[in-house]
Amino acid sequence: MSFMRRLLPKPVANTGSQLRDHQANERTFLSWTRMGLAFAAMGLAVGRLGLIEHLFSPQLHTPESTSESHHEKDSPDLLASRLCQGISVWSFGYGLFRYISVRKNLGKGQFVPSIWGPVVMTTGTLGVIGMIIEVDWKRSRLSRN
Repeated sequence: MSFMRRLLPKPVANTGSQLRDHQANERTFLSWTRMGLAFAAMGLAVGRLGLIEHLFSPQLHTPESTSESHHEKDSPDLLASRLCQGISVWSFGYGLFRYISVRKNLGKGQFVPSIWGPVVMTTGTLGVIGMIIEVDWKRSRLSRN
């Protein structure tokens, strides 16, 4: 029963900016969740588009490239898709961790700003976008040859 009490929200006095702070924390959590969903969708799209191109592109239908193991091991689409999925999971996890820690600190009347979470997320996002651009660039070079 004590576990259930921890899960249920406790009333907070609406003094000063308490209400706004808690609502801002909830909006931030939802933003992290939205980013995680966006990266999950991007990872799915990149993986599926790579599979579709692999099936329909004549350059990729050489005997050594049609084996499934070759496509799975060397596909830049698969790597970009996995990176997007990894950032998605990280975004969900970090958003939940941050929401709970900020909620706890706001209950004590404190706030601890975050520095490394957004920095890691931004660099990871830029890395994935750069990799997707690189994959697209290589794909366009292959189609021209």
